[in-house]
Amino acid sequence: MTAARMEQGHAPLGLPARPAGRGGAVAVVTDRAEYTYAELARMSAERAAEYPSVTTGRRMIGLMATNTVEFLVDYLAAHEAGHVVLLLPPDGAATDHLLAAWHPDVVAGDGRPLPGGVDTAPPRHELHPDLALLMSTSGSTGAPKLVRQSRRAVLANARSIVDYLGIVPGDRAITTLPPHYCYGLSVLHSHLLAGASVVLNSDSVSTPAFWARAESRQVTTFAAVPHTVELLERAGLEHLDRLTHLRYLTQAGGRLAPDAVRRLAAHLEMRGAELVVMYGQTEATARMGYLPPQLARTRAGAIGIAIPGGSFRVDRPQGAGPDDPGELVYRGPNVMMGYARSSADLARGPELEELRTGDLARIAADGLVEIVGRMGRETKIFGHRIDLGRVESSLADGGVDAWCVGEPDRLVVVSRERSNALVTAAASASGLPTSAIEQFVVVDPPRTPAGKIDQAALRALVAGRDRAGAGSDTDPPSSLVVRALGLDACPPEATFVDLGGDSLTYVVLSTRLEERVPDLPRDWHLRPLGELDTRAAGPRPPAASRWTPWRAWARVDTSVVLRALFILTIVGGHTRAFAVYGGAHVLVALTGYSLARFRLHSTSARQRARGVLTTAGRIAVPAVVWLLLVTPLTSRYHWYSPLLATHFLGPRSWSDDRWWNPWQMWFVEATVYLLLGVAALMAVPAVSRLDRRWPFALPATLVGLGLLVRFAVIDLGGGPLVWYSAPAVLWLFGLGWAVARAEPGGSAPGPHRAVPAATWARLACSAVALVCVPGWFGHPEREVVIVAGILALIWIPSVRLPRPVVRVVTPLAAASLFIYLTHFLVYPPIRDAGHPWVSWAASLAVGVCAWWLWERGTAIARRAAARGRGRRQHR
Repeated sequence: MTAARMEQGHAPLGLPARPAGRGGAVAVVTDRAEYTYAELARMSAERAAEYPSVTTGRRMIGLMATNTVEFLVDYLAAHEAGHVVLLLPPDGAATDHLLAAWHPDVVAGDGRPLPGGVDTAPPRHELHPDLALLMSTSGSTGAPKLVRQSRRAVLANARSIVDYLGIVPGDRAITTLPPHYCYGLSVLHSHLLAGASVVLNSDSVSTPAFWARAESRQVTTFAAVPHTVELLERAGLEHLDRLTHLRYLTQAGGRLAPDAVRRLAAHLEMRGAELVVMYGQTEATARMGYLPPQLARTRAGAIGIAIPGGSFRVDRPQGAGPDDPGELVYRGPNVMMGYARSSADLARGPELEELRTGDLARIAADGLVEIVGRMGRETKIFGHRIDLGRVESSLADGGVDAWCVGEPDRLVVVSRERSNALVTAAASASGLPTSAIEQFVVVDPPRTPAGKIDQAALRALVAGRDRAGAGSDTDPPSSLVVRALGLDACPPEATFVDLGGDSLTYVVLSTRLEERVPDLPRDWHLRPLGELDTRAAGPRPPAASRWTPWRAWARVDTSVVLRALFILTIVGGHTRAFAVYGGAHVLVALTGYSLARFRLHSTSARQRARGVLTTAGRIAVPAVVWLLLVTPLTSRYHWYSPLLATHFLGPRSWSDDRWWNPWQMWFVEATVYLLLGVAALMAVPAVSRLDRRWPFALPATLVGLGLLVRFAVIDLGGGPLVWYSAPAVLWLFGLGWAVARAEPGGSAPGPHRAVPAATWARLACSAVALVCVPGWFGHPEREVVIVAGILALIWIPSVRLPRPVVRVVTPLAAASLFIYLTHFLVYPPIRDAGHPWVSWAASLAVGVCAWWLWERGTAIARRAAARGRGRRQHR
């Protein structure tokens, strides 16, 4: 390599910006500190001195790309030292593939000292002097092919972004994308070039931590891919209102449905901010086009115009008309040098002046570019050529997010919900008959680390759909969860709670998962299912430890044990087999506890309300069905019993000789009423926001209101209402809710709390139980049972039981509602014949059978409904 080429090659990238008088301005903000431009330049220069000198040859520096100050300093230093940077995802198979294929001279990115010998080891690659950056494309992360980018292209694109976004030194961006993705890296480039500041963040927009950080740091902008916008809408666009300094939001990384563009733009405009939709590819360093923000609502389907310094044209096939789409071609200084498929390609110079994007597009009469499909995603179905990208775009234009996979005899449309309209729309867009369209429902499609749809994983998911209904002892934990919740599939990052799981399903799954997953975390319902699969596939405990008596026992969540234990005592008390009372009131507290654990984690008021209503339905529907069946056949119940209206129409006096029969269902009625009340509260966005910010406010309020009834400040008039009505047990329900929020690590939707804070909260809940239960019934034994049950829920997270015992406890806990419903008609004739223990056992057996029949019946109904939808779709 000549001296001239060496001098040209080690010219620094020119970041961060260091104009006069700007050295004291803040460049980077972390949770621990703020770094000025002068400090960032000094740290980068010091780190650059540790890299090998370019006088012995330029090196390829592989950097683990994370949103940390250590990575940023290493990145700037590598360029400052004149080397070529290869950006690596922080971990996983993608990184392993890149390292194995390209063998960087140095791997860094976390600020640790470089390994010894890097100064003396000769370079492994010959690198062209213009080459500055190597990136894998967003669609092929981990593949050997790399995009070669020059210093000129990187800086030209950063300057163009600064220009059309109007980035000024007062702007502050928060990172929402990984820097190994070109869109995320361009945020760093453009803001540092403009002398603005960047808040380094690794949390998702779906987490409270992100919004707290963005609000406190007064951010003015952040970048979003379509998946980010989906998460935003699920969480509620009102979160954006917390960012009072927000000027604009950018969106790129894939086509966003026009309806979503309009909704987001409208919300931003109402608060004086803007949405800038952009278009780009890694091969163009970052971005090629943008939609002027004033057109976001009126031209939501367009990608807009070329960025400053660039231009677009459309190359149509020969014979095509002027309005027909063709391949979009971009020309500009930010076009890549070319691809690298082997080390020899790294010495090659610039090979391209324009980029053939592979996107099908047209230029409208107003000069705006519209993407209509992707050239590389064609498939043949019954000999008919289908452009999958165009079908997806057509569906998106209709306001539907769906993703297509082609098979020889059908088009599989992957979506979040089943819809006949979707099948019709897909048939229209593809030209296929509806009989050739199949729907496959997922909670969320698989995505790359950059948030784009992972096409290979999507195809694999669709290919394995026929196996989704089968089950075996070797199935991963995620398969158990999917089947239990009646889903076709789910993404590995989803949790049991995300998928709509509740306490009833949790009871059955927790025991099965405990057998599959070594050291199953107690909060597994909040862990990604992919993590559970990884744990299950990992090494098992040593044989010696597995067969020690204690380790051989299964760990069971205390809530499951209490549910089983107290249904036994409830039936035992009624049959007079033994006298232990108070269990139903503990189960009321357990209902509030389970509600907080499984239904109140979403940040969306609508999803919270819907989840609580689902839980209420899981209790009310079986009860109503049972009462409709048996009320005409017995004198025990009244016409209002199937309406669950005993609270309003039932006897009010203990002296009524028939008060007991209709009030038998008090537990069902009380819990359903309480759940409906919570659903109504959660449907109010302001209340839902209050609960997220102050997780003890609502349960404490319910406890306080309920204690007004408990201590007769509010007089219910005596009779069964005093102990068995919803107002009477409101404080127990609220106390259970508070207990869940007081668990160490926090089950509340807010940020995690320190363990000491959780301990104080649990002490407060214990004090409420110890002070307020005694004297309530005037029956010390009953009150001891209630206090003991609540204290166990507070202080004993789980217990270990012999596995044969667990196999009895689990169905009893799962069937507890059905045992409660049915036992009132099972035990009386057997008990009255002088066989209380037989009546006790028979009541349990009938309840478990009723539960089994109900679960099997609902599963059959779901499958029949799915088949019916499939037949209607294929007509």
